[in-house]
Amino acid sequence: MRSPFLSQVATGVLPLIVVFALFLLLRGHDAPGGGFIAGLVTTIAFVLAALAFGAGSVRTALEPLACRMPWIGLFVAAASGLPAVARGQGFLTHYHLRIGVTDALALGFSTTLLFDVGVYLTVVGAAIKVLDAFAAEASP
Repeated sequence: MRSPFLSQVATGVLPLIVVFALFLLLRGHDAPGGGFIAGLVTTIAFVLAALAFGAGSVRTALEPLACRMPWIGLFVAAASGLPAVARGQGFLTHYHLRIGVTDALALGFSTTLLFDVGVYLTVVGAAIKVLDAFAAEASP
């Protein structure tokens, strides 16, 4: 039996959890955090959605991505090290690029962020598959 209170709370909290995960993902390439913890926070959002709205609805929404996401994440993480190899440096030597007129208006890009995105996708995809296996085992 689903709780209407939990559904209301989840409706308000889920967007905040996703924004917080995005913050962790983007902040982590220059400070503690990053792809792994952002992936875990996103997984918590999926667990909350499954508890509030039913595992079947979450499974239906995530099914197209569940099998591909870990592999895409591994590919992205591995690809982030290829620019260094192409320049004759060690694998996963990261590059930073700042684009902007002044330091205050500059955007920073890094292959470290690309690596974190790959880790994020891998963690979320693997967690979805594990949670899906638990949900399938628990359902009659």
